[in-house]
Amino acid sequence: MNTELILSIPDTRPYPDTPNKNELLRYAADILANKNAAQSKLASGQLLAEIVQELQQRHTLSLSVAMAMGQNPAQYRLLWQYLCKALSPQNNDEIQWLAFPIAAVIGANHSGSLNNSVPVSDIQRLIVEYNQLDIIKNAHFLPKLIGSLQLSEIAAEDWFDAKRSLANAEDFANKINAQPVCYDKGQQVVMLYALCYGAFELADMAGKPLGKAALPLMQVWQELFNNQDITVFANPMAADLPIAALQQGNAQRRRMALDIFTANAVRSIRLQFPRVGVVIASEIGGALLFIFHPIEPNPLPPLVFRHFLTPEEEIPLIVADFLDLMTQCKVEHIHILSEALPKGEVPTYAQAIEMKGGNPFFS
Repeated sequence: MNTELILSIPDTRPYPDTPNKNELLRYAADILANKNAAQSKLASGQLLAEIVQELQQRHTLSLSVAMAMGQNPAQYRLLWQYLCKALSPQNNDEIQWLAFPIAAVIGANHSGSLNNSVPVSDIQRLIVEYNQLDIIKNAHFLPKLIGSLQLSEIAAEDWFDAKRSLANAEDFANKINAQPVCYDKGQQVVMLYALCYGAFELADMAGKPLGKAALPLMQVWQELFNNQDITVFANPMAADLPIAALQQGNAQRRRMALDIFTANAVRSIRLQFPRVGVVIASEIGGALLFIFHPIEPNPLPPLVFRHFLTPEEEIPLIVADFLDLMTQCKVEHIHILSEALPKGEVPTYAQAIEMKGGNPFFS
């Protein structure tokens, strides 16, 4: 695989042209520069202390500016890591919050809402049985699943307050009024989250793979969601801090949505034409395009999956995953464009191969 060609895809996200004078960004830059161990350690402590102070004071303007004005994905990811540290319990008196993400691929003939009850006893039993994590037995689960939108609307300072004591956690849990998790007619990927909180030791589960518990948990969610009106494939993911789980869930939803779109696009083209062509390109404004079109001359419009890049995402990783999918689909006619497309410009495969770029499967 031609790695240099993948790396040639331009990043069109609107990063600032000049460094921002934000203190948090300065600390992040010092850590990433790694000029000497003492300076990095000092900057690390200052960054965490500043974020904690902002969360305590419920005045997070500087943090918001820093995350919006980072100059590259590495700076954004570092700020995110330190925010996660600030939201993790720092002593035995503080509370660990976890979110269990479930990606549900839904096929429906009409719109509706999912059963969003949380099967608490099944989750606890399976994690204890397969992963020997007895601490889950003492975790307090919220009774209803919540969707991505509702989870994303919970501010970081609210999570910070909710982890400072058991009383705070209980009060916060009682205020979360789970909204119905709705789906539309057709095929889609919906992310759901089971929230729980408990003692400091619950942190042992954060980010750990479900392992042998994954398949039994999948069956539990399948039985919960399926009904006579829809078909559902449920994919449970590792539990993590709620904000980290939301980030991982959004990435998983993007991967699964692209997989579904790709399968449908390749199938529809092959029903009429023997060969599928695919164009991978960045678009001005921070989007990554995956364009499907037959090799043979034809009047059909290209089929386009447009993914708007989030600040932390790495383009080469997204493209590498997609190329693995193309190998599975036996699609070899791929052209990566080395120059960004203007907004709204979508070339066919025949037009794209006349533009600067190449096939990543060939050197």
